Amino acid sequence: MFAISLMNGLVMGVIYALAALGVSLVVGIMNVVNFAHGELYILAGYFSYLFASALGVNFVLAMVIAVGLVFFLGLLIEYLLIRPTYGNDMYSLILTFILSIVLQNAYLLIFGPYPNKPPLWVQGATDVFGLFLYGNQRLAALAAGAALIAVIFVIIKKTWFGRIIRAASQDREMAELNGVNTTRLNMLSFGLGCALAAAAGVILAPVFPVTPTAGVPVALTAFVVVVLGGMGSLWGCVVGGLTLGLVENFGAAFISSGYKNVFGFMILILVLLVRPSGLFGRAKI
Repeated sequence: MFAISLMNGLVMGVIYALAALGVSLVVGIMNVVNFAHGELYILAGYFSYLFASALGVNFVLAMVIAVGLVFFLGLLIEYLLIRPTYGNDMYSLILTFILSIVLQNAYLLIFGPYPNKPPLWVQGATDVFGLFLYGNQRLAALAAGAALIAVIFVIIKKTWFGRIIRAASQDREMAELNGVNTTRLNMLSFGLGCALAAAAGVILAPVFPVTPTAGVPVALTAFVVVVLGGMGSLWGCVVGGLTLGLVENFGAAFISSGYKNVFGFMILILVLLVRPSGLFGRAKI
């Protein structure tokens, strides 16, 4: 029981961290809370289902297309909805909340209320250290999520684009004085944040089928992870995601599965009581 809960917690924790990185990026650069983050996660799952199952596209190509489409949709959302609201954060919050509702109803109209999921990447199970059999699809999801998180860290910490992101998050005016086009940076950052949500969606969709309203708990969990880890901290997203995933799964296994979502909020409250800024809270990425 312990070993299986540990593996489940790691799988979910990595996905939580990946989705939370998208939230943290958008909040850190643009100071925008995207309430439609979970719906974009679900949209990518639907896209991968549509391309892989309905159209017979190779599952890897289907995932890439799904993430790419959500990325470009994110660019469009920033241009049409978010950009006109700069200077009034409440307006952007309201607009993304409305977008969330619109997308939920669009999914219900197009795909119906029934769960849909793309085909598994891999079949069968693996004997983990001789202790238990664990599904290969979940192991593949864990590996893919960890690899993507590593790629994001390399981009943010080692590339020219990452240096611009960190500079703008620390001092936006100084970045503009040094020639950074912050309008374009906002668009790319929002698109990348949406793409991270999409990546989490296509990775987890073969394990947990997507439904029109499944994005709501995903968005809430991502926001909890960001606050738990500390606003603006990439490492905080990773540690917060893993912590939340492990706490939820151990709590569900050893206490009650009915309170699975409660455990995450309990650990959040406890951490904030001790450290109000979160585990790795700071004002910059």
